[in-house]
Amino acid sequence: MLEHQMKVLLGVAKNPHLFRKELIKSFTWLSVEELEVLRKWIKSEFGSYYDHLIGEIFYGISA
Repeated sequence: MLEHQMKVLLGVAKNPHLFRKELIKSFTWLSVEELEVLRKWIKSEFGSYYDHLIGEIFYGISA
């Protein structure tokens, strides 16, 4: 499921609304360990663009 979510996120990366929606869905399907891998992957792939979403979704911090 982790690989699937990575592919989905790559596909919607240009649309912040869809990216956020798909990232939130990940929390229902992935284990804690997989979510950590996903967080690191998102940070490395999209960190400069989606840093605010990473903080908001993974840590509950509003940007």
